[in-house]
Amino acid sequence: MTEITIIEIEHRLIQAEENIKELFAKYNGADKNLVAVTTNLDNLLILVKELKSSVEALKARPSTIWDKFIFALIGAAASAVVTHFIGG
Repeated sequence: MTEITIIEIEHRLIQAEENIKELFAKYNGADKNLVAVTTNLDNLLILVKELKSSVEALKARPSTIWDKFIFALIGAAASAVVTHFIGG
């Protein structure tokens, strides 16, 4: 059976410390990337909400134009009827 010397134990400890430092560095990098992705997703959600409200406004716009057109026709017809009865 081989015995592990103190030098080998020290070497393994140093290697383990380096591995732990590397692991923490990778974890911190992933954590920073997660924050960036979350921020981007939040911004995208805000933009989608803005686009949705713009689309809803555009959907409603033709109906308001038709409403104005119909009211103008009714007003013109009413004016024509009143003018006809007044004797114009």
